[in-house]
Amino acid sequence: MHLTLQEILLRLTLVPVVVAALIGALRFRYLPGNLRYLAYLVWFILPLDLIAYALMLQQHNNLFLMPICAIGEFGLLALLYAKTLRSPAFSRALPWLVGGFGAYVLFDSFSVGTLKEFRPGQQVLQSVLTLGLVGLYFRKLLHELRVQQLKREPMFWVSAGLTIYCLGYLQIALFSNYLLRYSDQLNMTVWMVNSLLFITLYCCYSWALWLPRKK
Repeated sequence: MHLTLQEILLRLTLVPVVVAALIGALRFRYLPGNLRYLAYLVWFILPLDLIAYALMLQQHNNLFLMPICAIGEFGLLALLYAKTLRSPAFSRALPWLVGGFGAYVLFDSFSVGTLKEFRPGQQVLQSVLTLGLVGLYFRKLLHELRVQQLKREPMFWVSAGLTIYCLGYLQIALFSNYLLRYSDQLNMTVWMVNSLLFITLYCCYSWALWLPRKK
C-alpha cells in the first residue's frame, strides 16, 4: 500500500505522544510538582488521540472530541503554569480562567446543535490563552534570571514548544474557513503542517519530561 506524505505524518503524530507518555510514566516519581501536570496532560491526550485516529481510519467524524480535548488540555496547562509561576494573583484567577473557557467551549459547541463541525473560535481562544500563559512564564524567567542554562530548563522547552505550536495553529484556525475549503490539495497541506507542529510540540514535551531534576 502506497502512503502519501500526509498519511505518513498523520501516523507519526501518535509516536511522540506515546513516547512522552512512556517517559512520563518512567520518570513520574522523579518529576517536580509542576511537571507532573505535564505527565497528566500527555496521559489525557493519548487516549483521545488513539480514539480520534481509530475513527479517522474508519472514516467516521471525530470532531466531537475537540471540545473535550480543548477544555482538558487548557485546564491542565493552566495548572502546570500555576505551579510554575507560584503567583497568588494567578492562582486566584485560575478557576475563573479555566471555568470561563470551559463554559465558552460548551456553549459554542452546543449552540449550533451539533458536535461534528470544526469550531475555529475555540481553537483561536485556546491558542491565545495558552500564549498568554507562556508569556507570563517568559516574563518571570527574564525578571528572575535564575536559570543558568536554558537548555536544561524543562519549562523552557514546554513553553518553546507551545509557542511554536500555538503561533502556527493560530494561523490555521483563523483562516480555516478559507484554507480548508479552497482546494483538497491545500486542505492536505494545511493538516500536514499541523501534524509537523504537533510532532514538534510533543518532542519538546518528551525532552522536558526526560531532563533530570535540578538539584
